[in-house]
Amino acid sequence: MAERPPARRAPLPGAAEAGRRLRLSRLAAGLSQGQLADAGGVTRQALAGVEAGVWSPSLPVALRLAEALDTTVDQLFAAGDRSRELEVTPVAPTRPGGRVRIARVWDRWVSVPLAGDRAMVPGFGPANGLLHAAGGRARLWGTGRSLLVAGCDPALALLAGPVGAAGDGWALDWWPCGSGEALRLLERGLVHAAAVHYPVGERSQQGRDAGVTALGFARWREGLVFRPPPSPAVGSVEDAVRRRLRWVNREPGAEARRLLDRQLTALGLTGAEVAGYDVEASGHLTLASAVASGASDVGIATEPSALAYGLGFLPLTEEECVLCLSRHRLDTPELRLLLTVLGGGQLRRELEALPGYDATVAGEDLSPSQPSQQAIPRERRERR
Repeated sequence: MAERPPARRAPLPGAAEAGRRLRLSRLAAGLSQGQLADAGGVTRQALAGVEAGVWSPSLPVALRLAEALDTTVDQLFAAGDRSRELEVTPVAPTRPGGRVRIARVWDRWVSVPLAGDRAMVPGFGPANGLLHAAGGRARLWGTGRSLLVAGCDPALALLAGPVGAAGDGWALDWWPCGSGEALRLLERGLVHAAAVHYPVGERSQQGRDAGVTALGFARWREGLVFRPPPSPAVGSVEDAVRRRLRWVNREPGAEARRLLDRQLTALGLTGAEVAGYDVEASGHLTLASAVASGASDVGIATEPSALAYGLGFLPLTEEECVLCLSRHRLDTPELRLLLTVLGGGQLRRELEALPGYDATVAGEDLSPSQPSQQAIPRERRERR
């Protein structure tokens, strides 16, 4: 007889994270709630309770669920990564609560602040190949075992930690670009996932292809970024244009550029009337850096980018970032890895540590027109 959950519905400590891992592992395996419940010897309602974090399964049930998902009980239900307290020596002044990288250097622990330009990756990024002069051929060094994600949210770089920690030589490659270009690359099969953001209220209007699954990544506010005092605050887009402030813009196809264009259209203005409209920055952090350096006076970027540089910020809209994945490839090793990372605690903790980010949607199925429980045929599962 299938095991049934007790009547209690109160949240269980640590169960929400385990439930999220179970749900995403089920999605990656191509199973519906009913199919996994049958394999675990529980009712579908009981499995829904586990995924919701309001019921903890018995050990025999946990073992059967792990076997059905080709994983282990520890990977599904163990507590999240542990942390420990250390005495560190900062290489530079760091504000309390500031994000840092910590490393063991000889006989001490050293911390490096992640703020301003140091929130990005300075220096040359490591290559693993060279492109030949003609023919589109290249020389590869190493395995090329990488998860390739396109999009403009600078927090996408945070995927590198949990992806690398998954083992098997996996790494993250992130191609910074606007939402439109990210979707084009996904459609052409040139990236594993495309990060797209849009105003929260426009989710139902996205109308993505039925073959695309959209999983939540994060939310933030987007708006005007400008130089902090003693520079005068910017009260609106119209105020910035009227004062002939120097703009820095995002590339065509970027959501920030579309937001500026909508604001200008509402004011009866064109880009030709905006000083610096054609000056482009390749991402939110680079745009904020241009404003912080004095190269420009104002632009549109995310609030976390403005906070990273201590800039003034005027919100214009609340945005939602989703990772778009090809539904028929959800059972591949690459996307199974990405689903596991989205369901884990490390990414959520990283996002929540960044001022301005809301990680409550991380891992949620936000596909506007597709039921979240649609199953992938089991025969297409790829066993590890």
